[in-house]
Amino acid sequence: MRLACLGSAALGAAALLSATTARAAPVELDPIFVSELDFRVHSQRNVEANDGFDVDRLRFGTRVGFTPWFRAAAQLELAAESVHILDASVTVIPVPELEISFGASPTPLFSSARDEPLWALPLPELSMVTRAFWPAYDLGLEVHRLPTPRLPLEAWVRVGNGSGSALGNDNSDYALDARLDAAFGRAVTGAPRSVPLGLRLGAGLHAESAQSRLGVSGTTADGFLFYRPATVNGARYVVEGHLVAYGGPVKLTVEAALAKENRSANLSGNLATPDVALDPVLSRGGFVEIGWMVLGPRRRHGAWPVDSPIGTWDWGALELGARAERLGLGMGARDVQSGGATSGSAAVRWWATSFAALSVAAYYTAYDQAPIEEPTVTRSWLGILRATVRLPEGALRQK
Repeated sequence: MRLACLGSAALGAAALLSATTARAAPVELDPIFVSELDFRVHSQRNVEANDGFDVDRLRFGTRVGFTPWFRAAAQLELAAESVHILDASVTVIPVPELEISFGASPTPLFSSARDEPLWALPLPELSMVTRAFWPAYDLGLEVHRLPTPRLPLEAWVRVGNGSGSALGNDNSDYALDARLDAAFGRAVTGAPRSVPLGLRLGAGLHAESAQSRLGVSGTTADGFLFYRPATVNGARYVVEGHLVAYGGPVKLTVEAALAKENRSANLSGNLATPDVALDPVLSRGGFVEIGWMVLGPRRRHGAWPVDSPIGTWDWGALELGARAERLGLGMGARDVQSGGATSGSAAVRWWATSFAALSVAAYYTAYDQAPIEEPTVTRSWLGILRATVRLPEGALRQK
């Protein structure tokens, strides 16, 4: 009920702000609307999930620019059991190459997760590896240095709760996220399509002292939990590296990650005695992904592939995507059963307009250990037919 009230209040505020900004020229308002509707087919139906139709994503929100140096954002996810706050942040821009943000927003690790809109990837949904390791959304304070022609380095430093929730911390400790990239050519966010080549190289670190929680887990593209991790607590580290390259109509993405998660337990049964350290668990993974624009415009980093004005019909773009990935989980501890998976996926995506797309994707996953729900099965596949509709950035300013 609390989240539902917050969601209603936020949407009401966005509507009121939309009405008032019609008379306030200095304020720029960009509403956020994304809807993704699926038809899904599973090899392990009624176990991994049921076949049929599904509202995968339904997001509302707004971005507001009050001045060139101050803006705010709010975004809610409604396609869940309750309203979920994704973004609730304010950003100050003291100089063009520096942004200082406070609030709930996506953490900086992984180029595919932070730089790209989730609904504009070459394949629907983030990779299995990125889903496993990415700290996702969190509440905190972030400093972001943008690249310049003289110094093509992009950097993020963020101090947050580490709880993954916009509603508070789960202990009294904090999390640190840091990332450093070198970006060139079309791999710079906002670079024009006419730039033929682009390269982005970078790495990131996530460090925190975690309350007792589940460690790095593995899920399929539609959320089936095929590996149940051990409970971890104490120091927890995630290190990732990424490469993004553009060459004409082709985009190549490579990402890899390693996590070390400490554990402890009270073996005496007496709460007054200190916990005993257990073997830490290690997890690692990586993927290679390629997207090829067979027809239509080239990709721009961090943008929906087609930006034709609303009302213009030019058939958009057709893209082929493929991905191969490997994930190993729960390794290095004598009392923990390790697991993981190897996966391959492919997709055809028709970016029909600046506000709509249609895609067909297939995912194949081979499990290292059979999931509890299907003890005799170590392989599965998933098919997704997806329609995506969104409101383009700056749509209200288009003439």
